[in-house]
Amino acid sequence: MRQGNSGEQLATGRTIRVRQFQLSSARRSPPILCAAMTGLSALAFVALVSPQGSAGSTSGGVLKLEQAAFDVQSYDVAIKVDVAKKSFTGRTIMEAKTVIPSATIVLDLQAPFTVSKLTDGKTSLRFDRIKDGLRIHFPISKQPGDPIRVEIEYSGVPQVARNAPWDGGVVWAKTAGGADWISVALQGDGADLIFPCKDHPSDRPNKAIMRLTVPDPLIAVGPGKLEKTERHADKTSTYVWNMPLPINNYSLVFNAAPYELVKDSVKSVGGQTVPIQFYVLPEDKGKAARLIEEQKKYFHFMEKYCGPFPFRSVHVGIIHTPHLGMEHSTSIAYGNRFRFAEDGYDWLLLHEFGHEWWANLVSNADWRDMWIHEGFQSFMDTFYIEQIRGKDAYFSGMRNRRRGISNAAPVAPRAETDSSAYGGDIYDKGALVLHALRYLIGEEAFLRSIRRMAYPTPESEKWTDGRALRLVTTDDFVNIASTEAKQDLRWFFEVYVRQAKLPQLKTETANGVLTLEWMTPENLPFPMPVDVVVDGKTIRVPMNGGRGSVPYSGSTPVIDPNGWVLKG
Repeated sequence: MRQGNSGEQLATGRTIRVRQFQLSSARRSPPILCAAMTGLSALAFVALVSPQGSAGSTSGGVLKLEQAAFDVQSYDVAIKVDVAKKSFTGRTIMEAKTVIPSATIVLDLQAPFTVSKLTDGKTSLRFDRIKDGLRIHFPISKQPGDPIRVEIEYSGVPQVARNAPWDGGVVWAKTAGGADWISVALQGDGADLIFPCKDHPSDRPNKAIMRLTVPDPLIAVGPGKLEKTERHADKTSTYVWNMPLPINNYSLVFNAAPYELVKDSVKSVGGQTVPIQFYVLPEDKGKAARLIEEQKKYFHFMEKYCGPFPFRSVHVGIIHTPHLGMEHSTSIAYGNRFRFAEDGYDWLLLHEFGHEWWANLVSNADWRDMWIHEGFQSFMDTFYIEQIRGKDAYFSGMRNRRRGISNAAPVAPRAETDSSAYGGDIYDKGALVLHALRYLIGEEAFLRSIRRMAYPTPESEKWTDGRALRLVTTDDFVNIASTEAKQDLRWFFEVYVRQAKLPQLKTETANGVLTLEWMTPENLPFPMPVDVVVDGKTIRVPMNGGRGSVPYSGSTPVIDPNGWVLKG
């Protein structure tokens, strides 16, 4: 985690208001894959080892006043790749708007890179190379509303990803035919692994350009739309990608290989015909059409429940990668080796594509709310199983998730500095929280809550110009769900996401009466109802004040037979 200097004043990234807080970095900890593949009994139970990170590099951390002082508007990132030396030569232009008066700003850039030139586009600017960053000095203080432009030329050997995508950096791989295959993964470690930026989730550019120069015959693929290709005499080519919508820093990545492009399209509920572009290795081109057909199923599923595809003005992008996968906006990294289940279901593609809503449309403003990305989409993964295989398969999938949690708090404490807080529970426990909420408030209110979390108003579902993309916190969902349920649900989230310990259900049977009582940490209120099967009939037992009872005459009642309620 990046630490500020003693006594520094901290601020949120997009407002002038200054307050002290601490933001934890989040590494992309792996879910237990059997939970992602819920209900697939024929598939093996697979668990991946969570990485320990790379050289202490993190994204987010303490936001210095010199970072909070400006709001990034755009990045123009040019990178030339030297495959033989495994090095980059780059130039980044950042344009920003001043929000707090300041004579200096700080950008992040990892230590392997050296800066050869730094200007405002015309005049050289003084700068200090600080630990994993640059402190840039202006001749006179910038005032609120003033534009900021910095142009930085740099070069060096970027960090190698030891275990992408959970470990950030560059993957230098080879295809089966021996061609170079380059991939970049940045989530957790941050975009400053490949270019200078304000590497913080609270601030993302409204647009970005990537100019990627690679040796022929490689094709470099970045986010957004390919605007042009420039051929050079030195047998390299530059691919210019324009992302016209807001994008998280960790999605500003690229992949390069001797790709072939397979095209298709899909009709959005918004009325648009959305292009599908799959950059696939030549040796696997024959498998592309089947994967695209699966992609269309996931497209319609996500649109049905979460609203229109957020990037329908750009395209659906799939990029064949040497690592398992990642949620890069408009360019989903896919490395699941076309391993379909017998009915064609590809859990990895569904999960990463779903992040176009739960990460790229709705993005956490603070890494401590990362469960909104992973928990929401993990729920949708299992909910999809229900659509294709039925409710029993859904319940089975949720039971699998219950076995996978280690029981941390999905929302990390404010003072949390250890990135291990962002383990598998933001996936499985996050999904189980939503599963319990579905039971509590009912199907209609729950599905409305999900959709309104994605798009707060019906009008916002019509926007394709980037206005619909927004930064959120857990409080947003608490308020939305409470509104849709017509009840104050703060107690539910206090117990389930803001602290770690699960509620315990104490039961007693005596004289033909089953008595139930919730035991919660610090006696937090928890009036969560519970299903009980009494004499063959399912009864929802209210738990006002955390207690409830139900009479029975036959066999001992069965409590919560479908596992709706998350409990210890």
